[in-house]
Amino acid sequence: DLQNYKRKLQNHYPSATRLNLNISHIKAMFHWARRNDVLEAIPNIDAISKGKVVRKRMYTFNSQEIKKLLSAAGVKIQAMIWLGLNCAFGCTDCGKLKWKDLDLKNDRVRYPRNKTGTPRDLPLWPETIEALKKLPRSGPLVFYNSQGQPWITTLVKIKSNGERKYIPVNRITPTFSRLMKKARIHVPKGTGFYALRRTSATTAARSGDPFVVQRLLGHVDLTMATRYVQDVSEQTDRAIENSRKYLLRGEDVA
Repeated sequence: DLQNYKRKLQNHYPSATRLNLNISHIKAMFHWARRNDVLEAIPNIDAISKGKVVRKRMYTFNSQEIKKLLSAAGVKIQAMIWLGLNCAFGCTDCGKLKWKDLDLKNDRVRYPRNKTGTPRDLPLWPETIEALKKLPRSGPLVFYNSQGQPWITTLVKIKSNGERKYIPVNRITPTFSRLMKKARIHVPKGTGFYALRRTSATTAARSGDPFVVQRLLGHVDLTMATRYVQDVSEQTDRAIENSRKYLLRGEDVA
């Protein structure tokens, strides 16, 4: 039965990541039922393997493309771009950011990631501060569109059976897509505002420190952050040499 379920998932989800997420949910449910004596025995669910995830190299913007985007963008999107590059903010981060989250006197933003709730306390670049100060203040949110509406909203649709369906509405993504066309930036299909977040993380990953990337992205653990850290051989050599100096210094003191 589980194998048949997996095959149905494979036909439904072209992405192995989505497939694996559903398999993980099923396994977690059975394990929970067994631990809490809801079921006396469970099938050998661990025999059901997950799909192989092939990591593709995702697109990041170079400095020339960033300059083109900023030149073609309006005041609001300019500020969003700077937040994407400076703080690795995504669409939801920008759309739900409030003025109370910003400390413009001390050049910092204190804003937990919506997806994980992980706190983030990040410094703001002078360019980001300058862009934010140009924005009009018309409510608690930092960003409102030209109609005075939030960029990220949720619509509630009532079905014929009375059931409610919640539909997320993201106005940043199509606006940014039009901006890329206006700036004449040719990118792979599917590239959007999130590429700014990836660009920020990729640049930060050059430090070789996955903890920096983790804090920047607001990830709960290092699993996701390490994907952005590529060649860290130089940093590894430096860390090992520092360990030697520390240990030898300790021997001298002793």
